[in-house]
Amino acid sequence: MTTMNKQLKRKAVIEQLQKFGVTKVEGQPLEDALYTSLLKTLALKRAAQS
Repeated sequence: MTTMNKQLKRKAVIEQLQKFGVTKVEGQPLEDALYTSLLKTLALKRAAQS
């Protein structure tokens, strides 16, 4: 996968987290957090809504 695709996916995950009101993951700003941490947090937020 190209770097541009990875950046777009990361940005999309960050935007979704921001819609849930999340500003930090594991004490770090979303932009600095690991991608896997972002995905885990997003999955937890989605599961909590179900």
